[in-house]
Amino acid sequence: MEEDKKSTAVQPEEAPKPKPRRRKAASPQPAADTPPAPTDSAEPPAADGQTTKKPAASPKKPRAKKNTKKTAKPKTPRAAKTVKKAPADETPERKAPAQESPVPAAPELAEPKSESKPEPPETPAREDAAAPTVPDVPSTPELPESAERAEPAVTEPEPTADAPAADDTPAAEAPPEAAAADTAVTDTPEQTGDVPAEDAAEPSGLVFSDDLANDKALAAEAARMANISRTAQLSIAQIMAGLEEDPAPSAGPAPASEAPQHDSADDDEDDEPQDTIPQALGRGVFGMFKWLLLVVLFVLIIAGGGVAWLYRSATPDMLPEVKVTFDGQELAPTAYKWHVPVVGSFFRRTYAETLNSSPVVLEDAISDASPDIIVTPSDYSTQLTITDADKETVYEGSATGFRSYLFAENGTFDAKLVVTASDSAAEDRSSVTGTETWQFRFTVSIKPSVTLCTPTVQQGSVAAVRVGSTMSRTEPTLTGPLESTGFVRAANGWICYLPIPWNAETGNTELTVTADGYTETLTLSVRAASYSYKDYSTKSQLTSPYIGADDAPDAVRRLLTTDGGEIQWAVGGFVQPFLDSFDTPLLYGMTEYVGRSYSERSTNYGYGGRTSTNVVIKPKKSKDSMIVPASGHVLLAEDLGGSYGYTVVIDHGAGLRSIFYGLTALDVKAGDDVKQGQLLGTSGRTVVAELRIGTVPINPLLVWRGQCDGLKYF
Repeated sequence: MEEDKKSTAVQPEEAPKPKPRRRKAASPQPAADTPPAPTDSAEPPAADGQTTKKPAASPKKPRAKKNTKKTAKPKTPRAAKTVKKAPADETPERKAPAQESPVPAAPELAEPKSESKPEPPETPAREDAAAPTVPDVPSTPELPESAERAEPAVTEPEPTADAPAADDTPAAEAPPEAAAADTAVTDTPEQTGDVPAEDAAEPSGLVFSDDLANDKALAAEAARMANISRTAQLSIAQIMAGLEEDPAPSAGPAPASEAPQHDSADDDEDDEPQDTIPQALGRGVFGMFKWLLLVVLFVLIIAGGGVAWLYRSATPDMLPEVKVTFDGQELAPTAYKWHVPVVGSFFRRTYAETLNSSPVVLEDAISDASPDIIVTPSDYSTQLTITDADKETVYEGSATGFRSYLFAENGTFDAKLVVTASDSAAEDRSSVTGTETWQFRFTVSIKPSVTLCTPTVQQGSVAAVRVGSTMSRTEPTLTGPLESTGFVRAANGWICYLPIPWNAETGNTELTVTADGYTETLTLSVRAASYSYKDYSTKSQLTSPYIGADDAPDAVRRLLTTDGGEIQWAVGGFVQPFLDSFDTPLLYGMTEYVGRSYSERSTNYGYGGRTSTNVVIKPKKSKDSMIVPASGHVLLAEDLGGSYGYTVVIDHGAGLRSIFYGLTALDVKAGDDVKQGQLLGTSGRTVVAELRIGTVPINPLLVWRGQCDGLKYF
């Protein structure tokens, strides 16, 4: 095997030296007369030292694209470089190339790159990959080393425009010894590393001379070119295996050499920088977020389906039923808005509808001043608002508080009732909440009560008519044969006192009362009173002083027609004006006659008598003290002179007034408010006491003694 590894150089016969000739510049395409370079390596030498030529083999297929990830190749120890220099006299005009300059490859051996990626060639394993050594024998034109063992030669760099190509300088052919020495490759790509792609891509610029003289020189040159071509083929195959794509050959000059490109997926992965900790954490958080988003979406879909089913299950049958009655009449709602729970108190279904935009009008009028409104069930909160015809609010509050309200007048009213069920009021937070509204219009037509307090009354007494509270707040009126001072305010409405004169017609008397537009007729029965009389033979026997109904002084008469004040005898009533007993020489309704005959006296019939409308009092002792019979206001307290003396007029209210004549001293003055039992003054020898309602005198003794039923009603 050692003999195979060594290359034997056969010394060619001496041939005439060719004339030195300037070589042409290298071009991508060889000249037509240039012999084609062999495409395969020369056969190894035979045993007898003779070289045997093999037919040119077809160019090997380019290797398939290898993994671009470079793997360190084991370096082979370089053999010592042996370079023979040509004699100076043989190459006077040619410069020997540098030892490290690459040998140009034959241009005709470059194959155009196909569009499809080449398949990797099947290359036999080389057991003899050891670097060749410089042979001891002289070199021959043909190299016996096989193509598999040949290593790619380093090609020459492309000549530039600034400097002329090395081939352009004329040089003499090297002697066979120099040619043999040139064929020996001392440095291979496997020893020095990978060959750059741009060096392999450049075509060789060597052109054979057309004037070679003999066959031996041709054989030697052919062997040398075969070695160079074989080396170039191996270099190209290795470079193509390491490149992803080779540039396609073109007819023009070869493109400039390019650096090897490593753009495969593995190189990209190797070139990518490793993620930092924040980037890794961010990627993990983002992945977790996407996972959580999918989980939430799935849960929402399931929850949405359940909520939709519950929403459809919340039907109007679940709405509460509220019943409202006003003064016994059931009301229909006009609108409602209820929220039915679907998912607790968080999500509800709303039912809202306006049933009637205008208020519902009640058919029956309200005849009670305080009608009742009832809401069932009673645990809901209520809000009631009532306005009158002028849109003024007359009541605003709850339905429960309305029970104590009294309508002040008749008329038409609008009411709005809102029943509310809220979460704060309900014990169960999942119950139905919302509101329901009632709007209605009603008419208050209250007939006031009219009462005759004293259906039967005697002459000289007092009758009383009571009228309940009126809605219009206007004073009722009374018409009939009896004189009255009209109605005055009372505790529960109105009251009117009717004085019955001493000579009032007995029997039934019709009284007509009108209040709030309602009119009612009352029948009062008047009965005769029992009066006494006196007969005198002479006028000097008549009671003095005597003050008749028409004998009142003007100062007193004027006061009788004024309106009376509030009732003041309601507390304490009346008492007699003297603390001690007294005599009454002249009673109310007593008639005094002078000169009647016996028959007239027996029948109490006659003319010329006078009837007393007051009471003449004679105290037991002169100048006795008098007191106020009932509380009131002093209208007059002065000395009127004559038979009137000191006169006092006290207004007790409702038109009822007490008049006293004949006092000798006064303890009150006009304008004083006096109380029952208060000291009024000092009486004279006789005192005339009179009690009138309006201008009509009544019997004071009945009033003082509490025998007047009419004045017991206030």
